[in-house]
Amino acid sequence: MKDNNIWMITLWAGTLFFSGVIAGFFVSHLIVPPPPWHIRPGNPPPPPSPEKIKEMISDRTFTRLKLMPEQRQLVMPAIDRWVERMEQLRQKHSPEYLAVFMEFFDRLVPVLKSEQRLELEKMRQEVIEQHSDNGKKNSERPDRRNDHF
Repeated sequence: MKDNNIWMITLWAGTLFFSGVIAGFFVSHLIVPPPPWHIRPGNPPPPPSPEKIKEMISDRTFTRLKLMPEQRQLVMPAIDRWVERMEQLRQKHSPEYLAVFMEFFDRLVPVLKSEQRLELEKMRQEVIEQHSDNGKKNSERPDRRNDHF
């Protein structure tokens, strides 16, 4: 009789375990993971790079105007100039953006501990690098889609 009880307990424990595994598998596939931070409601999307803007504008222009291949070649210099001018405008206002960031960082300093201040200084340097030219041409600029600032 004892052997029968051990087998029954083992069978029930195994059944319970495997039913939990199977239920967990199906439930985990029913739950949708949260979207990335930049797509969540309330967070603006990161700005596209100049190359991405050029691609989007040229695609939209070509499609909506139904341009022929020879017309596309003639229109590309105008699109290149537009992207260049827009980047110049962004750079023109960059010092103002930089000043706002620096004021923000300065207000954080009194609240932070020493190791946090070191990390804040790294963040400050990253922002300075992002908003300064450093002699780079537009094509050499880093893609900022994954930046948090």
